[in-house]
Order: sequence, then C-alpha cells, then structure tokens
Amino acid sequence: MLSKTFSFNRGIVIQDLRSVGWVFVAYFLCLLFALPLQILLKYSRDGHYHHIFMTDSTSLFAISNAFQVFLLFLMPVLLSIFIFRYLQVKLTSDYMHSLPIYRGALYHLHVILGLLLLLVPVILTGIVLFVLGSVIPLDEILSIGAILEWVAMTSFFNVFVFFAGVFVAMLTGMSVLQGALIYIMFLFPAGISLLVLMNLQIYWYGLSADYYLNQNVDKIVPFIRVNELTQTPLSGLELAGYTMVIIFFYLSSLWMYRKRNVEAATQAIAFRPLQPIFKYGVTFCAMLVGGLYFSAMTNNSLGWTIFGYVTASIIGYFLAVMILEKSWRVFTKWKGYAVYAVSVVIIGLIIQMDVVGYEKAIPQIDEINQVYFADSVHFLDEDEERYTNGFEQEIRPNYFYQDEVNIKNIHSFHEQLIADKPLIRANNEESRFVVFGYELQNGERQVRQYRIPVEDYESLYKPIVESQEYKQNQNPVLAVEDLSKLDRIALNVPQGGKRLVLTDPEEMNEFHQLLKVEIEEESYDDSFEYHAPWAEVEYLWTDNKRIRSQWKKSYVQIEEWLEQKGVLDQARITADDISHAIVIKSDEHSNIYEFIHENNLDHTLESRDDTLRINNADQLEEILRSTTWNSEGTYIVAFYYHQHMYPDFQTFPEDDVPDFIKEQL
Repeated sequence: MLSKTFSFNRGIVIQDLRSVGWVFVAYFLCLLFALPLQILLKYSRDGHYHHIFMTDSTSLFAISNAFQVFLLFLMPVLLSIFIFRYLQVKLTSDYMHSLPIYRGALYHLHVILGLLLLLVPVILTGIVLFVLGSVIPLDEILSIGAILEWVAMTSFFNVFVFFAGVFVAMLTGMSVLQGALIYIMFLFPAGISLLVLMNLQIYWYGLSADYYLNQNVDKIVPFIRVNELTQTPLSGLELAGYTMVIIFFYLSSLWMYRKRNVEAATQAIAFRPLQPIFKYGVTFCAMLVGGLYFSAMTNNSLGWTIFGYVTASIIGYFLAVMILEKSWRVFTKWKGYAVYAVSVVIIGLIIQMDVVGYEKAIPQIDEINQVYFADSVHFLDEDEERYTNGFEQEIRPNYFYQDEVNIKNIHSFHEQLIADKPLIRANNEESRFVVFGYELQNGERQVRQYRIPVEDYESLYKPIVESQEYKQNQNPVLAVEDLSKLDRIALNVPQGGKRLVLTDPEEMNEFHQLLKVEIEEESYDDSFEYHAPWAEVEYLWTDNKRIRSQWKKSYVQIEEWLEQKGVLDQARITADDISHAIVIKSDEHSNIYEFIHENNLDHTLESRDDTLRINNADQLEEILRSTTWNSEGTYIVAFYYHQHMYPDFQTFPEDDVPDFIKEQL
C-alpha cells in the first residue's frame, strides 16, 4: 500500500509538471535574457569602459530592473493559479479529493513542486552569472557577494509572491478572480490608507493626508519595494516582517485547504463567512473612490461628495453581490445595503462631530522645541541642509524655526486659522497651502495643513516672512562667508537659453554681496511676488557643493551692476531677444494652459482678431518686467523669441497690466 501511495504521488508530480512545467522553462529563459545576456551585450558594446557600462548601483537588480520586477510578480502568480487550478474546476476538484491521500500531503506536494519550479531557475541563473563573472572583469556587479544577494532576494520574493497566490487560491473558486485578488491584495494596504486619509481630509479640518502617506507607505507596496532594491536593500525589520507574512500565508493556506469544501469550486469566495467581508469591502472601497472623485471635481462640494458616496456605494454593493451570486438578478437584495448605509451615516456623523478634538488641538508654546512652517509637507522629513545625489551636495532651504518670536507668530497664525474655519471652508478664491509642524519637547510631532486665501492673512504672514531667521532659512546663500573655494556663479535664463558665468573672484564677491543685500532688504511683497525671475542663480564650489538662488525682477542693484559690467544682455531676456509679443484677454479668468489648449493658441494666435500685437522695444521691455509664470490671469501674453519656433506664454498679475494694454483690449 505504501509503494502504491508513493507511486501515485509520483503520478501527481508528473501531471503537474506537464501542466505547469512551461513556467520553469519560460522563467529560466527570461532570467537568462534579463541578466547574463544583457551583461554580455553591454560589455561587448562598451568594452572596458566600465564608467559607461556601470550604473549608479552595483546591484544586479539595476540591470533590466523593470523586467525583473515584472517577472517577480508574474511568474509566481501564474504558477499559483495553474498549480491549484484543479480547486477551481468542480470535476477535477472532486477527482483529486476522492483519492486516498491526505489533503495536507496533497497541499505540500503542490507547494514544494511550485517552489522548486520557481527557485531552480534563479539558482541556475546565479550559476551562469558566477561563470560569467570568472571570464568578464566586472567585479562590481558580478562579485560572489552581489550574485548571492541577487539569488537570495529574488528567491525570497518569489516565495513571498507564490505563497500570496496560494493564499488567495484557497479563498476563491475562480481562477480569474484569483489573479485579480492577488494584485489587489498587494496594493490594498497602501490603497486603503490613501482612500481613508484623502476622505478624512475632506471632513477633518487641518488633516494632512500627504504627511501620513509620506511616512513610508510605499514601503508596504511590494512592487515599489522590490524596485527600490537597486539602491536600498531590505532592512532586518523588513526581512522579519515579510518572513512573518510568508509564514502566515503558508499556515492559513494549509488550514483553509483542509477546511475548504469541494463544492466551493466556481464560487467567488470559497468560505461563506468571508462573503460579507468581500461584499461590504467592495462597497466601502467603491464609496470612498466615488466620494473622493466628486469632491475633487467640485472643489469639495458637500452635496456632490455625498452624491458620489451614495452612487458609488450602490454600484459597488450590487456589483459585489452579482459576483457572489453569479447572476445579475440581485436588485431585490437591498436590505444588506440599507444596513450598511445606516452604519456609514452613524460613523460619518461621529467623524464630522470631531469627538476626539482633532481640529482644535494645538500645543502650548512652552511645549514646542521648533516649528515647521512651509507650503508643503514634503520637506518635513528631509535633511534640511543638504541633498546628495552621489556627486553633488546641494544646500537647500530650511523650514524649521526656533526663534521664540517666530514660534509665537506661527503659533498665533495657526490659532487664527482654527478660529476662521467656517470662513476658510466657504472661501473659493485663489488659495495656497500652509503647513504647521510642531516638534515638541517630549519628542512627539503634530502636523496640520490648511488651504487658505493668502491675501486675507498677509498681516500674519508678514512678520514671519520679513524676519531674519526666515530669510536665512529660505536663502542659504546668506550664510555663505568664505568664497575662497567658490568655482563659479552661473546665471541661467530659463526662457532664452542664455547663461552668464562669473569666474573672476572679485566679480563673484561683488555679485555675492549685492545678492545678500537684495535678499536682506526684501519686503514681504517682493518675497511673494509672482513675477518670473530674470534668471536662476547657481553657486558651485570646487568640492561640488551647490547653492541655488534667484535674480528676481525686484533686485535692481544687481541689474545696475550687470549693466555697468556690460553683460546685462547675457544675463536676462531683453527686448532685443524678442521678435514680437501678442496679448489676448481671457474673460473667463481660466487656467491659461487650458485656455491655450482649448483655443489652439500655439498655432492660431497670430491670426486672431481679438489680440494685440506689440513690436515696440520699450513696450516689450515694460511687459517683460511685469509678466509672471502664474497659471491664472486675465491677460495672456505670448513672447515670440528670434531663436524659437513656438511662443512662450505668460500672464500679468492683476495690478501690473500695462495701461497701453488695458486701453486697447
């Protein structure tokens, strides 16, 4: 009897190899193409020029990275679908489970075979890479350590994805749904976090979804994490986390396989107790997507947001029921939706009431160590001093404030925004974000983000923006005293391709002192001016340290200095660079890019009758001093440069439209 059982097991293995053996062959060939062949092709092309051949990373994941990630999340999924395909077909499921073999043994037989079919191609490819490394002098990427790391990580994620597929195979009785659910499961943690936070942001005044989504949410998306292996290996904590998930998938799948009914074949969800979770989970996610969509499309209109919630949740609910029932005749089963709707309304009211006091929470001044103040949360967790790309160190603006006066001013600003909630929520005028991030004495952090009409809060912005600490934080060039190792100062003109480079030490020092004076004397209005700068200023040291600044149109002393040096025309766009300009009025005050696209202005502007053509050099110079890159504006100007085929579109701030334009348009 034992020999018969062993022989029969061998028969199952042979049958599995016939049905899924192609995955082994396809995977091995794809890996050979992705790594050894690509290395040979590049090496034969680039020869011994390693600096051309090598990428920034010495990891083998950097070679054909996108294709490797694609294989890692395709082959194990396909294998998990096909090797347990018999579970999803009633006849084969009945046959397999009528055989004299324990379910646990059958499960392990398929799992072990699946793992071998995935891991052997990886090991064989590693051997090929080792042989290749012995004949090609590429020690950076073909070292034993690099090859072993690639084999280990590729095998590890193959096991992870395969067991995820096996886990889903036990939950469903439909192969198509299994494939979809596997990828949904990988995206679900980050996806549901995104949906919940973005929807909470609609109702909780001050909540910053971006801040929480920036807290390594991408690390829990396997696709993204594998892609990052080129630069960032798995940490010990991540390795332990993935291992625990693999063990959970393995044990859960084994338990479900033993408990699963044969009749579950062809059922969307194999276990009846899990069907409500699927049904209401789909309903909930659909509701969040619908509400978020209509809120975004209608500038947070409450009525449209609720319409999105109701409509999308109804569609999601009945779609889920159709999948479970495998029939479209499900519209009489509305009672379950009614229960769901009542529950959601109750939860929504609790959230709206803010029973936890989230919206009004603000720390006491004596609890604050430093405060982050900016228009975005994205600099909150960055190194505020330097950004390093491997070759350069860029000194960047700092957004943290420690001066007691500034902390009090920022704190008062925040208190006023909390008090003005009804006014801000009802305001549909042009606005911008403002973010407050409190670093407390006890090590905790509190972050709030608001969208406010800036003009209404100029009196609160002004003392902060005009403070010495703010100017030093936002302009790292003010901290520069030693210019002995400064290699050059470059003024780059974005529009016309002009570039002025200062290399003479005396001239660089003169320019630097003038720029510091201009920044230190800058008023609040000049700090927030929307005029396009004349040029981007770049300091570059011999040790590759870099600082960026701007030559704003309000910096008159720099303009006079450049004119004295006779290089003004090299440092900015002048009327001599422009063939002509055409001004058109947009009565809708719409986004200029939408207006340009809708009216095909790139090609039709010069032939329109409702425009003003300007050729006079003095008028062109006046326009240049007034225009901005702001996307909103009533008057749109198109500059036609001598050396460019297409016009450069800009707008005028409302208060800076030249009189001769207002008189003629």
